[in-house]
Amino acid sequence: MALLSALRDLGLRNLAICHLDHSLRGRESRADARFVARAATALGLGLESARARTSDYASKAAKSVELAARDLRYAFFEQCAARQKCSRLILAHHADDQIETCLHHFLRGSGAAGLAGMRPVSRRGKLEVIRPLLGVTRDEINTYIAENRIAFREDATNTDTTHTRNRIRHSVIPAIREAYGNTFHNAILRASEILRMEDDWIEAHVPEVSRELACADLRAMAPAILHRTVLRWLRQNHVPEPGLLETRRVLSLLDVENGPAKVSLPGNFHARRREGLIFLGSETS
Repeated sequence: MALLSALRDLGLRNLAICHLDHSLRGRESRADARFVARAATALGLGLESARARTSDYASKAAKSVELAARDLRYAFFEQCAARQKCSRLILAHHADDQIETCLHHFLRGSGAAGLAGMRPVSRRGKLEVIRPLLGVTRDEINTYIAENRIAFREDATNTDTTHTRNRIRHSVIPAIREAYGNTFHNAILRASEILRMEDDWIEAHVPEVSRELACADLRAMAPAILHRTVLRWLRQNHVPEPGLLETRRVLSLLDVENGPAKVSLPGNFHARRREGLIFLGSETS
């Protein structure tokens, strides 16, 4: 709601609001949908609204609810953009979200790509994804909301510490702040910016990948490029949340004498080596 208000203050009028009810919070999520609908009407803006069975999709796709929700949300955004003939998606992730993302990826053992966090401008399919608030803290947003008397709703699950990101938000970050003071925010944001630049340089040297990977080509690569190539291959083939573990599983196929010929991957995928090639399959195919 703060983002929407700021965009309006900047003079943007050709906006469409998109709201997806994930059907995870019962009456509360339905109330969220009604709140957004009233806001769209009051502002005279178009509204794209839908409901998804996120838990069912997560179960069928063998994904976490959080990852399933993200997949469904972006698919919904892409459908909305097509109907609205729009090429830009503007999201409200802010500086505190960026810090949580960087710490989350660090604790998962991510490389530079993960530690770089979210990008201010990126692409997802045909959509240009813009995050204009990545340099704005939650405290600053709260001040803006209070000063402009902006109505909003709080997602009750934000306090549920069974989710890793919420534990980072409510336990890890306060502990770091107590030990190092508020300046740690800027340090993490600076590090993520540096890592984004370095990640861009590395990505520029990663070769394009096809449906299959040639073992001979992989063996000839420098380790950093080798891991990035496999990671790109996994992502392009829609393996859920690939990381170092999944990359190493695929690379174990290069050991013809002692390694496996087939390895399991998330989302019911598997990678198999045959006749000098590594290819991807799924348990349902």
